[in-house]
Amino acid sequence: MIEALRDAVAALDDVVESPSMFKGDLAYWVDGKEIAHFEDEDLIEIRLTRSGVRERRDALRDDPRVELRYSGSDWIAVHFSLPADAGFVLELVEAAAVAHRPPDGVPAEPPPTGSDLERRRRFH
Repeated sequence: MIEALRDAVAALDDVVESPSMFKGDLAYWVDGKEIAHFEDEDLIEIRLTRSGVRERRDALRDDPRVELRYSGSDWIAVHFSLPADAGFVLELVEAAAVAHRPPDGVPAEPPPTGSDLERRRRFH
């Protein structure tokens, strides 16, 4: 299931697959910001933004698949195990992608590479 989910996330508009700044695996980036990465075979972390979490807080808090972090965090963790969970994960990653896309007419920043990626890793 994780491979199909990875492919579906990578296929979302404006999402770029590139090394994570948080771990030694691939992550998903929009406009130079990491918006998602898989922590395990059944767990993905998604950078929904503070306002995105706030807007959905009640529904996210009531969903047993979701782990909210401390108040004010951009990130949530989502557990998935059933094929039906894939749609939920994709919906949240798409919301994260929308929140991080640059304004119309502004080119997207690429994910960091090389020394820029290493510098970011040192701060996380």
